[in-house]
Amino acid sequence: MPSTITQLTPHLWIVQSRSLKLNSGLFLSREAAGLIDPGLYPEEIDDLARFVTERGARPEWLVLTHSHWDHVLGPERFPGVKTIAHVNYLAEVEHYDDEIRREITRWEQQAGVKRGTPFVIPRPDETFETETTIAVGALMLRLTHVPGHAADQLAIYHAESRTLWASDILSDQEIPFVSDNLAAYERTLAMLAGWDIRALVPGHGSATTDRAEIQKRLDEDRAYLSELRARVKRAIQQGKSVEETVTACVDMEYRQRADNEFPHKLNVESAYLELGGVADPRKVGYKQDW
Repeated sequence: MPSTITQLTPHLWIVQSRSLKLNSGLFLSREAAGLIDPGLYPEEIDDLARFVTERGARPEWLVLTHSHWDHVLGPERFPGVKTIAHVNYLAEVEHYDDEIRREITRWEQQAGVKRGTPFVIPRPDETFETETTIAVGALMLRLTHVPGHAADQLAIYHAESRTLWASDILSDQEIPFVSDNLAAYERTLAMLAGWDIRALVPGHGSATTDRAEIQKRLDEDRAYLSELRARVKRAIQQGKSVEETVTACVDMEYRQRADNEFPHKLNVESAYLELGGVADPRKVGYKQDW
């Protein structure tokens, strides 16, 4: 079945994968295209490429928002297109090489995706540290480092339309997945709270142009992280173990509880380690040995 590609703004189109509600993006201007995290299924990526061709455009940039396995499958189907990522991407794929390959293999087996050649983790042609801009036709897109979920995560902002491609934050389906660093995640949301955002696309979940909904997601996610920090810090001060701290945080409020119960547990465990609690990092949190 052909992918459904929807237009969110005059220059931005989105295709949502049938797996993980992953969003891939496409900025179009003056016969130039800028791709964002094309994925997941080969046919979905090919549909996006065909959409570009049918509009007489040519891909000039491919942005990798971060190095997690579900965001790096696209470049192999766009050979020769210039890719860009945050500079930390290089260290992340070096450190997590085996894990990325393992997760892709697992997903492809579950999804029935047949691979003809071994997967090669893409290496970007360009990287940046804090912020940079790229041109797509007449559009200027600002790329900004937004760590917290991932050390190398970036967001894309188009000032003219006030559009934010947020990567794996500000989802209506997911709570904040603090798989990198709580303090960095808090700083990222504090920064984004000062931006004028009229259109928002998360890496997973629903895009929106409802300003009240955008503000709601920001407020809820900041409140969640603030309470997470306070509860975990208090538990550590009281001498609680990591298991006791998880129990102390079990009644916290967060969206989509059934789907996010396990990520919430990992958030608590990871925050416990980050804030000075003593536990075996090989057995708790996002970076444990699975």
